[in-house]
Parts: sequence; structure tokens; C-alpha cells
Amino acid sequence: MRSASPRGYGALPSHAAAPSPSSAPSAVHRGAALVSSLREQGRALIATQRPWGQLLDSAALARPSSAGEAISRLRRNLTYFRSNYALSVLLALAIGLIWQPASLAAALILAAAWFFLYLARDRPLVLFDRRFDEGTVLGALSLATFFALVSTDLGSNVFKSVGVGLLLVGMHAVFRITDDLFMDESEAVSGGLVAGLGGQGRPAFVVRVV
Repeated sequence: MRSASPRGYGALPSHAAAPSPSSAPSAVHRGAALVSSLREQGRALIATQRPWGQLLDSAALARPSSAGEAISRLRRNLTYFRSNYALSVLLALAIGLIWQPASLAAALILAAAWFFLYLARDRPLVLFDRRFDEGTVLGALSLATFFALVSTDLGSNVFKSVGVGLLLVGMHAVFRITDDLFMDESEAVSGGLVAGLGGQGRPAFVVRVV
């Protein structure tokens, strides 16, 4: 009998084909995707905002008669004006950073470091002929961010600005009456004001926030 030829069918390749370099997402593509995601989130936030005249209507401000009414107003106004409140806090943060140029510069440097050294990279970081893995870069950036927040004015300015924004938002939500606020079904359910209705054939309704 003749032995089987080593060149028979079904032989496995000696090594797997290396993936094409073009298949890996480039840094430009990752950066563009991040910017596109942030832009879409910003557009959604702006698109869902309520009229600012309705938010700033001084005739709709009144002192709550009890703690229960204050909590009820707080919940309903946070649901109804959530986009306006988020933009207001961001505005307070921007004003706080612009007022302190050193803090603004530190924030921009940190943002650039996170973007170019971590978010937009598609290959290991090499500095001074030394290769750094993903975990090392993430740890170094996190440590640098923490150090910048606690050892410079950046952290205090950020916390103060966000704190002032949240305080103003909370005060407005407590004193803003809710008799003239209306929400549709999806908004009321997402805000926890009403229980969700099962089934897709249910008709939509408008909820008056009182």
C-alpha cells in the first residue's frame, strides 16, 4: 500500500492571513465619530428645549405653600425643563471658565490630551522609543486630570460654576408653578410622573402637570 501524500486536500494553512491595515479604524475616523456623536447630542439637547420665555416668565413664579408642593414642583419642572436646565448649567460652567483664563487653558489642555492620547489613537503610544499600553495611558491621564483638579484653580472653578448652576436650577424649579405646563405621554412616563401603558396601540394623550 502506498502512504498518503502529504500534499492531500484539506491541509491547513501554516499561518493566518494578517488583517489588512485599512480594516482598522484610523485616528481620523475615531475622532470624527466622537465629534459627530457630541454634535448629535448637542443638537438633541437644543431641539428638546422649551421656549425660554416660558422658563423665564416672572408671572409664573410663586412661593410653594408646603414642602410637599415644593418637592412636586421640583420633580415636574426638572422633567419639563430638563434641556433648558442642562443648557443653563453648561452656560454657568462656560462663564466660570472664561472668567478664569488659566482654568480655561488647563481645561483645554486636558481635553486635548484625552482626545489625542486616548480617544483618537488606533495604535499603541510610543514616546522616546518606549511603548505604552492602553492601561498605562488611561492611568496616566486619569492621574493628571485628578492632579489638575485638586492642585490648581480648575477643580474649584468647575465645582463652583456647576454648583451655582445647580443651585439656580433648583431654586427656579421650586418657585416655578406648574399649572400651565403640559407634557405628552412619553415625556410623562420618562419623567416618572405617570405609569407606562403597555401595548403599542394605546392612543397618546397629553398630561397636564399640576
